[in-house]
Amino acid sequence: MWQTVAVDQSVIDRLELLRPTIKREWGALLRAEPTLSPLGHPDTLTYLMDETLSQVIKSGQHQTLKSWVQRSPVLLAPLQRHCHCGLNPLLNYYATGELALRAALRQHFDAATCDALLTVYHVRAQQEIETLCAVCQVQDKAHCRTKRSTAAHSGN
Repeated sequence: MWQTVAVDQSVIDRLELLRPTIKREWGALLRAEPTLSPLGHPDTLTYLMDETLSQVIKSGQHQTLKSWVQRSPVLLAPLQRHCHCGLNPLLNYYATGELALRAALRQHFDAATCDALLTVYHVRAQQEIETLCAVCQVQDKAHCRTKRSTAAHSGN
């Protein structure tokens, strides 16, 4: 079952071969998106790509998808929905990365491996977006769904 898929060395080797292709496509997609803030400038965010891909590979290598989902519940909604104000500079970064990763994986891996890697990526992206939203300085926090959902989960 797809939930027990873990990344083995052959998958890692193929992902490493695809890394330049994924980064090239990701960069092109990212540059086509509007820049939300200076922190969201594509020239700044492209420096994060190698680390993001390495984290996905490492995470898939050491844990099954089932254990990932149990530790980090996934909201399989578009990543942009994790920040209602839409100002988070990581929104376009992770959304375009998901598109580039999906395109590369679908051509080179079976459906179970694709689903596992994309879910691990989505969980990491969701966590990073929500972390940055937690320190958001938007003045009108009543309109930010992320703030409301965080308060609801903490019992406030």
